[in-house]
Amino acid sequence: MLVIRQIFAGKPAPTGRLLPGWHDAYILAVARLKGGNRGVSAPATPISISGRTGSGGGDRVETVDARMLALTRCVLAFTALAIIWIDPSEPQRLVELTYASLGAYCLYAALLAIVSHRLEWPAPKRGFHWADIFFYAYLVALSEGTSSIFFQFFFFAILVASFFWGFREGIAVTLVSLVLFTTVGWLASPGGADFELNRMLTRGVYLFVFGYLLAYWGGFERLLKRRLHLLQEINNVWNPRFGVDHVIGSNLDRLLEFYDASVCVLVLRRPTTPPGFLMYSASRRKPEQSTTPSAITEGAAGALMSLPETIGAFYHDPAGSWRHQYHGYAAYEIDTRARTNAFLGECAALANLLDTRAFMTAPYVQRDGTTGRIYLTSERGGFTHSDLDFLAQVSGAMSTVVENMYLMEELISRAAEHERLAISRDLHDTTIQPYIGLKLALDALQREAGAASPVAQRISELIEMTGMTIRDLRDYAETLKEKTAMPGEFLAAAVKRQTERLGRFYGIDVEVKSDISSQLKGRIAAEAFQIISEGLSNVLRHSAAKSAFVSILCENSSLLLKIGNETRDGLPGAENFTPRSIHERTKALGGTTFVEQGPDGYTVVHVTIPM
Repeated sequence: MLVIRQIFAGKPAPTGRLLPGWHDAYILAVARLKGGNRGVSAPATPISISGRTGSGGGDRVETVDARMLALTRCVLAFTALAIIWIDPSEPQRLVELTYASLGAYCLYAALLAIVSHRLEWPAPKRGFHWADIFFYAYLVALSEGTSSIFFQFFFFAILVASFFWGFREGIAVTLVSLVLFTTVGWLASPGGADFELNRMLTRGVYLFVFGYLLAYWGGFERLLKRRLHLLQEINNVWNPRFGVDHVIGSNLDRLLEFYDASVCVLVLRRPTTPPGFLMYSASRRKPEQSTTPSAITEGAAGALMSLPETIGAFYHDPAGSWRHQYHGYAAYEIDTRARTNAFLGECAALANLLDTRAFMTAPYVQRDGTTGRIYLTSERGGFTHSDLDFLAQVSGAMSTVVENMYLMEELISRAAEHERLAISRDLHDTTIQPYIGLKLALDALQREAGAASPVAQRISELIEMTGMTIRDLRDYAETLKEKTAMPGEFLAAAVKRQTERLGRFYGIDVEVKSDISSQLKGRIAAEAFQIISEGLSNVLRHSAAKSAFVSILCENSSLLLKIGNETRDGLPGAENFTPRSIHERTKALGGTTFVEQGPDGYTVVHVTIPM
């Protein structure tokens, strides 16, 4: 317990320096050429694949055609009506009521089909198949009880429940159908010598057996569809701007949601000297921390990686249920499937370390020498051999995606290095040199005017502004050449220096508010600084405002920027202003921009950038 708490309390690992902001656009362009614009920008964007394996939860994976099911209901209803119309002797009592009931059901099925057609055939609602089985039981009661021809209709409802909502829903509908058929058939069947006990028992067994098979097949197909969907999402071409940490964290969140687990942990051992140990953790209690790795000690990592690198295992506390005393543990080689009972003690210790009643684990291996383990813990359910096999497949898919991202980043970095050097030389020759000439000309003009001249003070300010601009340009050229970027925590300080210049030279009072988290990386910080600088420049050029503000806020997994200035009467408001440069920069980063006129008379530019 104490060890795992120390692990989860670890500090985030350093993520290294990132490229200057302009390079994001280059990376994004390359990623889009490769189809990389499908990268995940926030945990909420993926298609839902939540729910326990085989559960009947609210999630749904389309496995059969909804149009076919709606039309099949119509076929069943009209076929039943046609049968009793052609053979009027089939219902021997309550004939008129049977006709009326079937007519109403035909109308109900036709209306459902028409509405579904107009709505482009959405998936059937959960209550429809429950309504069907109660109506079928009503038809059985009207027509000879256990001998009713409407007995077969129950399988339609079981099929819909199983293939759309999983095994648990299918088996629930099967059991309820069996109880309804048996009860209603017993009460509605003719009494005395005409009662056919053998038919009731035979049909009951038939309904249960084939209902169970339909539920199993439907639930298994649904499970396979969900697994394929998860693997597809993991193997999607990711936007390299988000980085490897975001990819790993997002995939751990997907696994956590897929299995409805409590915690999903990935422990890594980097092949450095000395070895580096990192841990990614996705937890329902801390949903926003999965993309931030934590550095852990070698002892803690060794405890979590105590199993051999080729072994996968799942473990359940034997005190949890009687079944777990005999089938609650399994460990075997992932490649050869050779089972072993040699690691039962290690798994019990890991369950205590992870503070959980059930977990499963699979090895994680990259070709660059990085090794590790994925853990999934659960307090409400359990794991099976099939779950463990699939976790091993997910582990292999994740490692492949991470390797491809490292390769892509390396290729992009090498190509961008030559581009940075060229831009740095061009910046020196075409921009810095003319500014130096302008500064020399101003120096000469100041000497010629003399200290007593009324414009001497203004010329001195221009010389100071020119010198500061030259220093900024030289710093930027060196940044490009040396492949450095602004650390995220320095963003607020850089913005404050920029606002001090506006106040000193132009008399604009700018208030800076900031709340920056450790998730803000240098690459995003550099782009945010350029956006804020452009916004303040717009305030200077396009307004006569003497008061403005800048707000920098990290909220969840997004960076929120606000740049506002007072709007005086007679000047253009927000409805006539579009920050085109800011909008283009933000769009390239996958963010959004909008401008509003605040009730306090301020025009505010809102920028949201995913981190």
